[in-house]
Amino acid sequence: MISGVEIRRKIVHMATLIIPIGYELTSKETLLTLLLPFFFIYLSVDLLRHFHSGVATLFQKYFFGRVLREEEKSTLMGSTYFLFSTLLTILFFPKPVAIASLLILILSDTAAAWVGKGIGKTKVFEKTLEGSLAFFFCSLLIVWIYPHLNRFSGSLAALGTAVVEVLPIPVNDNLSIPLVAGAIMLLGGG
Repeated sequence: MISGVEIRRKIVHMATLIIPIGYELTSKETLLTLLLPFFFIYLSVDLLRHFHSGVATLFQKYFFGRVLREEEKSTLMGSTYFLFSTLLTILFFPKPVAIASLLILILSDTAAAWVGKGIGKTKVFEKTLEGSLAFFFCSLLIVWIYPHLNRFSGSLAALGTAVVEVLPIPVNDNLSIPLVAGAIMLLGGG
């Protein structure tokens, strides 16, 4: 069953579609000009909430305190990793690869959570087979529909990121998914 917290988290996750859409409509420089200061402010607040009780109280009461997962209470938030990986993805990869990688993170991760928590029954590590398949097929759909991508390397990226998403590696998937997707697509010919 999907909890209210998870639903709120995925609504916030879906709202980040504004980033790849914005990138499609603007330039790398314009997007980075907007994202870099936002990221540093966001990172500062995320770090300060661990070391300053006033910031922690304000954060908990007015910001994302109500949607934090238990493991995020003592570490950086998934959204901080998301913003960092977004910047790296935009900096390191060609525009079509970067946008597809971000779409995989946003849409496929959301599909995996909804399917996995909603109807998933077959456990694979800490995830479900059903959620992982939703991730994979959503990723495939993205790389086959998005223009200017090599479909073969995109398909490999869909498979590679589905594997990374399900494995219990100690790296936040908001950081690993777009970087793995982008690297596979870039090495496979874009």
